[in-house]
Amino acid sequence: MIVGIMKAARAGVAGVDPSVIPGQSKASHEVEATSSAAQDRALIAKVRAGNTDAYRVLVEKYQKRAYLLALEIVRSPEDAEDLVQESFVKAYLSLRDFKQDSAFYTWLYRIVHNMAIDYRRKMARRGGAHVEFDERMVQGAVPRNEEKASTSVLENRIEGPQEALLRKEREARLRSALKEISEEHRIAITLREVDGLSYDEIAEVTGVAKGTVMSRLHYARKKIQAAFEEG
Repeated sequence: MIVGIMKAARAGVAGVDPSVIPGQSKASHEVEATSSAAQDRALIAKVRAGNTDAYRVLVEKYQKRAYLLALEIVRSPEDAEDLVQESFVKAYLSLRDFKQDSAFYTWLYRIVHNMAIDYRRKMARRGGAHVEFDERMVQGAVPRNEEKASTSVLENRIEGPQEALLRKEREARLRSALKEISEEHRIAITLREVDGLSYDEIAEVTGVAKGTVMSRLHYARKKIQAAFEEG
């Protein structure tokens, strides 16, 4: 049943939630985050009452971001996809025990993070090769349906040659900066700037102290800032 939900969601994954787009005001984000959490609680109540369609909504809402988190850790699109599916199954089976003292997405990301870390450690014990960061691995990370949707959005926006050149240069510098920082720093900056998690939520997901999260974010931002200031 859950596998069927995952397959259906994979056929039409929703895009990144506008509430986590960098640059949005903090107050606006907090309002939308609160609204989103309330929606999740309502969906969880429906799932607990036997409505599996409500869980499909949760899968569609968080699948992409969960996938990108897993991909950041295991570096394999196929393994990341399998891990996310397993994580959603585990979350579904554990949903009645979820006390909701944290947001659903924080709880879910914690499951994805831990399963991905465990998987990578198992592979390392079996002699699996360490894979270095390579931005080409994420080029195919967007499901095909979503890739088409993203393309159509870009087609509606006219980009001049100068603007396109500047965008490509910024993207190149960002990729270069990301290659220079550790996995822990990349995960922290992604959870903060892309997913919009608070310091406390990132600490809960990654299992480290809030001070460590702040330190990792400070370092990551310095490296990215330096990359953009070069030249």
